[in-house]
Amino acid sequence: MEDIPYKEHAFQLNPGDSLFVYTDGIAEAADTKKELIGSDRMLKALNKKPHGPLKEILGNVAADIKSFAGDAEQFDDITMMCLRYLGPNKKDVTADAAG
Repeated sequence: MEDIPYKEHAFQLNPGDSLFVYTDGIAEAADTKKELIGSDRMLKALNKKPHGPLKEILGNVAADIKSFAGDAEQFDDITMMCLRYLGPNKKDVTADAAG
């Protein structure tokens, strides 16, 4: 996309480190009063079991969004992906996604 500025970042993942990537629809999920779930609540859900299986981590976030939003209709996509670096002597990366 030509007119959208992107910033490049480099960082090092150590064995066991995870990376959570998500669309803005996660933090902007709303309840029936139009309050947004926000980043703090998302981080709390992510940290319920940070070293657990990736499907469980994503499930915790999805369950928290569903609990928070209740019957409110969502107007944005809710997509997330979690990656975990296992180290050079194992499969390099394991990943799971939900959306």
